[in-house]
Amino acid sequence: MFFRSFSLALLFLFHTLIWGQKLIGNVEYPEILWGKDQEFDTSDFPNGSFIYHKDDFILARGKLFQGEPPKSNGSFTYEQETITNSGKWNNDTLEILFSGKPNVRQDVIKRLEAGIRFDPQFFPFRYNLGRLYSLEMKYEKALVEFEYAKAEMPDYFKTYLHIAILSEITRQVYYAIMNYKLAVEKNPYDTEALIRLADHYLATGLKNRALLYLNKALKIEEESPNVKLGFARLEMEKGNFHIAYKIFNRTTLTTAEGKPKPYDKKFHYYFAETASKVTDYETAEEEYTKMLTFTNDPFFATVSSKVIARRRDIAKKFAEAKRTQLDDSEEETAPPNE
Repeated sequence: MFFRSFSLALLFLFHTLIWGQKLIGNVEYPEILWGKDQEFDTSDFPNGSFIYHKDDFILARGKLFQGEPPKSNGSFTYEQETITNSGKWNNDTLEILFSGKPNVRQDVIKRLEAGIRFDPQFFPFRYNLGRLYSLEMKYEKALVEFEYAKAEMPDYFKTYLHIAILSEITRQVYYAIMNYKLAVEKNPYDTEALIRLADHYLATGLKNRALLYLNKALKIEEESPNVKLGFARLEMEKGNFHIAYKIFNRTTLTTAEGKPKPYDKKFHYYFAETASKVTDYETAEEEYTKMLTFTNDPFFATVSSKVIARRRDIAKKFAEAKRTQLDDSEEETAPPNE
């Protein structure tokens, strides 16, 4: 009903819409919803389509992932405004979120909730509201929305990832592991679920099992920043902070052509934590600052930005103190003027 003509396919959107390809074992795979090696059949999305925004939200588009989405089979009213297009309403709502203006999240949530009352089966409404509830730390409500989203588009692997993450937070460990594994099954060419499984087993002290999943991810994408993050985390858990620091330092977040690689933004948080451990406070401050720029990242569903800001400020003070100490040391060792 109302927008059911929309595609069951998604493309990944970074700064612009792209026809994404991923090189795995010298074979290119389209970055489509289910991660299989197959060509698009345009008959699958005759009227409209969905795309994935780099901040992990879903946008709506017209035919072939371009232009405005088609109008809905009905309308609803929101604050005296008549809405006739669920897809455009969804996109306009996310533009408010992406604007960077303070205190807009509650307004965005209200708009998405109104959209769901009108069209409860519209996948972007469910997925995006789940993301917003997560960021507001309303975990049970977020889980409900992602379960609805899963029912609408059962092949989209990231929905299972969010259900797994939220299940871990709410201590439904068995359900979390099950959904991580389902995410792997839905898209065997993406490493994120494998890395999250490794994180889970690291947190529970099962380092050998964590290594098992990291090695599986390594076979998929050897140069993935997420894979490097996983191995760095393993070294951190062992107390080998200098080794972890070297892994982070040698990891590139761009391709040989200078294009940004997709990666889990908590990379910056763990790089900062490791840099602090080895007393590279300037890098720690820099990485904490980068982490704070991703205000809508799923990381902040569990860690307050205020905590990261405090750690950044502490790292800054230590960096300044270290610089002062080095300057004083250089003055003491300098030869006297003749």
